[in-house]
Amino acid sequence: MARAIQQENSFLQVLLKLIPSEIIAVYLFIQGIIPRLPLVHVLAAVAMIGLTPVYLRSAANVRSPAHLVISTMSVVVWIYAMGIGPLRFVPPPYYEPWHGAVLLALWTLVPPMFLTGSGQADRARPRRARGRV
Repeated sequence: MARAIQQENSFLQVLLKLIPSEIIAVYLFIQGIIPRLPLVHVLAAVAMIGLTPVYLRSAANVRSPAHLVISTMSVVVWIYAMGIGPLRFVPPPYYEPWHGAVLLALWTLVPPMFLTGSGQADRARPRRARGRV
């Protein structure tokens, strides 16, 4: 599936394109092999967040700044929702699993609405010249 969001993409297609699943999979793998040291987990999270727009731009040919920003924020939301990495060192009540669940649910619904149908795709359509039929 190409990552670039097109005008004809449905809400579900846009949603799937905004989740950088390859980055999340690599992050989960890294979490399984690194030692349980807070600094190492912070560095791994920051590295994967920083690599997200670079990966999407070069490997997936994503050019839309909005798409790059939302996908990068999606990695942050997923890390928070999974409660792994640096968050495993944050004690309750500062981090509770339900915080991430609520944030992920809201994040899943809201951003795709801005990039589907009447959102970004319509703004990219060329306008017809006035007076011409």
